[in-house]
Amino acid sequence: MAFRTQQASVCPLLLISFCLYFITDNRAAAISIREKCECAEETGSVQWRKITDYTIIQKDPLCNKVQIILQLSGKRACLNPESKQGKKLQRCWRRIKFSTQKKKVCLKLKKKNGPKKPKRH
Repeated sequence: MAFRTQQASVCPLLLISFCLYFITDNRAAAISIREKCECAEETGSVQWRKITDYTIIQKDPLCNKVQIILQLSGKRACLNPESKQGKKLQRCWRRIKFSTQKKKVCLKLKKKNGPKKPKRH
C-alpha cells in the first residue's frame, strides 16, 4: 500500500519536471533567435527635414556594428553610421548625453556660415 502512495506522488513530480525542462529550454532558444542586425540595407544620407525620429543602437553581441534607424514620414530607413550624416547624428547624440527628451535637437537644421554674397544695388 505504501508503494502505491509513493508512486502516486512521484508521477506528478516527474510530469511537472519534464514539462518545466521543455518550457525553460524553449525560452532559451527563443532568446537566441535574433542573431543579426536590424539594418540589412543602409543609405548614405536622407534629407534632414524628412526625418521625424531616430534610434541609435550601439554595438552588441548580436550585431557588431552601430545601427541608426530613421523614422521618415510613413516609413523607416537605416542610415550608414560611417557616412557624414551618420557621424553628425552620432556626435549630437553623444553631446546631448543620450537623452531621449532632447533628441529632437539633433534633427534641427543649422545654417552654415559660408561666404556671403555681395549685395547688388
